[in-house]
Amino acid sequence: MIAPRSILIDGLPQELAGQAGRLGLDPHQVEFSAEADLDLHGDPRRTWLVGTAEKLIAFTPALPTDEQVVGPFRLDEVEKFRVFATVGSSFFQVKVHGLFLDVVRFSNARREQFSRIARQLENRRRQRPFLPEALAEPDSRICPACGLPLPARGAVCPRCVHQGGLFARAWGLLRPYSGLLGVLVLLMLVVVVLELIPPYLFGRVLVGKVLRPPMETHAHWLIWVVLAIAVAAMGVSGINVVIGRLSSSVGTRVTYDLRRQLQFKLMDISVDYYDRVSVGSLMSRVLHDVEYFHQAINQIAQGFLVNLLKIVGIGAMLFLLNWRLALFVMIPIPLVVIGTMFFWRYIYPKFFRVQDGRSKLAALMNGLLSGVRLVKAFAQEDRERGRFEKSALYVRDTQRGLQTSMATFNPMMAFVFGLGGLIVWYAGGRQVLGSQMELGTLVSFLAYVGLFYGPIQQLTLFSNWVTGFLSSAQRVFEIFDVEPGIQDSPDAQPVPRVQGRIEFRSVTFGYDPYDPVIKEVSFTVEPGQVVGIVGKSGSGKTTLINLLCRFYDVQQGQVLIDGRDVREIPRADLRRHIGLVLQEPFLFRASIAENIAYGRPEAGAGDIINAARAAHAHNFILKMPAGYDTRLGERGAGLSGGERQRVSIARALLCDPTILILDEATSSVDTEAEMQIQKALEVLCRGRTTIAIAHRLSTLRGADKILVLDAGEIVEQGTHAELMAVEDGVYQRLVRIQTDLAGIEQ
Repeated sequence: MIAPRSILIDGLPQELAGQAGRLGLDPHQVEFSAEADLDLHGDPRRTWLVGTAEKLIAFTPALPTDEQVVGPFRLDEVEKFRVFATVGSSFFQVKVHGLFLDVVRFSNARREQFSRIARQLENRRRQRPFLPEALAEPDSRICPACGLPLPARGAVCPRCVHQGGLFARAWGLLRPYSGLLGVLVLLMLVVVVLELIPPYLFGRVLVGKVLRPPMETHAHWLIWVVLAIAVAAMGVSGINVVIGRLSSSVGTRVTYDLRRQLQFKLMDISVDYYDRVSVGSLMSRVLHDVEYFHQAINQIAQGFLVNLLKIVGIGAMLFLLNWRLALFVMIPIPLVVIGTMFFWRYIYPKFFRVQDGRSKLAALMNGLLSGVRLVKAFAQEDRERGRFEKSALYVRDTQRGLQTSMATFNPMMAFVFGLGGLIVWYAGGRQVLGSQMELGTLVSFLAYVGLFYGPIQQLTLFSNWVTGFLSSAQRVFEIFDVEPGIQDSPDAQPVPRVQGRIEFRSVTFGYDPYDPVIKEVSFTVEPGQVVGIVGKSGSGKTTLINLLCRFYDVQQGQVLIDGRDVREIPRADLRRHIGLVLQEPFLFRASIAENIAYGRPEAGAGDIINAARAAHAHNFILKMPAGYDTRLGERGAGLSGGERQRVSIARALLCDPTILILDEATSSVDTEAEMQIQKALEVLCRGRTTIAIAHRLSTLRGADKILVLDAGEIVEQGTHAELMAVEDGVYQRLVRIQTDLAGIEQ
């Protein structure tokens, strides 16, 4: 199934070309044509939504003539465009004279496509650029090759990934250890040669000559033959010890390197990636999927390669002893190869489902344990038990399906190999009875057959491991394939000091590039100024902060610090000059001193204490059982909300940033804690350029400037007094609402 991309830019579909005149359309003026797969009644019928610069019309060719057309709608009369989702399908609607009218209906597989159309038409209605290329942009959640949903937006498709490429990339990780791997191969060759000696000595020499009447002829060989077999066995055992230790050393070093590289990559990936992928899934890959690379070394050293060498060596011995009988040995091999190929195609999806289920279970547990207080506060333990049980049952069932398949396949292969041995017994026995072969040769031959079928059976089981390795390798390499959205420019120059002048110059940005959250925003903050940002939820306040910190890059315009575009400043330098105090401060499971010194690990005890004093945190820290050495629980458990906030302010103070960002720093604490935090913030803001996002507008009365955001645009700016003087202004209305609410609470 290929994802629907039924949209034309600058043209009509062929089936509507003849109808253009009747519809009042000039084909040269058509900007887009999009195909819906349902009619307005929900029946499967092709319907086309056609748009020009002036009007919109829907046409369903298969309906009766009087029902074919919906519209036309003049764009200058439409008050809003939207996609209205229902169960199983969605509608594209226009608002005319205060009423929403259905224009076309479509299955939810096409909702992304029509949502893009609605957003671009809304842009045009608001006098913003209409971007036709946005309509044809492929859905980043769907694989363009096979049409299946991707594990995450923009991820690699598990179905379409090239398996050979995974093996090549895995070998790339092992290349630094190629010397040690070469030693392992040499040791394996020695082991194979030593293992070929005992069957020959036992059959051809011991049975064929020493124990064969008259025994007196070679009786004195007995002790030497037994000693030779013992020495060969001791050699095999000793070399296997070396191989095991060497492979373990290489395997643990490879997994260490891989985990280290993954951690570096995860730290380098942009913030938006973590908005799409769960933390539990990433933990599962780093902790569990990487272990398959350790197993890969063991499989190479003690599994695949050694068995392959055994098959070659033993096969050569079989043909040397009796080439006719050796041909009978080969009879089961084609059946084994066919069975293994069938098993490979059947088992691979099962491995992927098992690991995907484990990943989702890890994500569920991560969220559950992180929010355990909320679970208990709302008495939802039974509900969470049900969710966990459902996820755990899925893992159980997928694992059972995988193990059942393996448990069926392995005995079947053992039976096939057993048939091969019986054939050799029959054919070889007839040759011995017919005096065409010596008994000692048959005994040696049968011993080699037992050794020959063992490695082949192990290679069939090797496919089980390979399928698991491929699915794990794919999940690991998915992380390596993520392109960091934010990278340092090659021309970026270090900035040891900044004055703190901030300028947003015609900035436009959207998390979806074709749906801007910030639209043509421009403002300037002079060094040392305190600027407040207010507005309704979703108006773009935090997005401005994300752009200043360069968690995201603007799509249009510039963000400048001291006249330099932030994209031309190394990220480490930029963020060293910016202090961030969040609404929900994050504290690590570490001591209070370590949390305060997180931005400056080299800071001394005196600096840490001075920062805590300035943040009004020193007194409550001294009351803790171990003072500054008191270890905190998960996310700062053990401290109140106000105390956590003051520790985070001390952390920012210790870094001594030139630019300070306060994101709702006092919105979630009580009045007394807020007063303490405000005192700490007064110290923190002194002499620094400060941008403060606040819902409690009373905290911004002393700001040098207040920016009022609405729907991603600055609609008002000025001091508190200037904005309050604007009759029926947005800021005045927000203050009035908060004042009324405060009066009601009192």
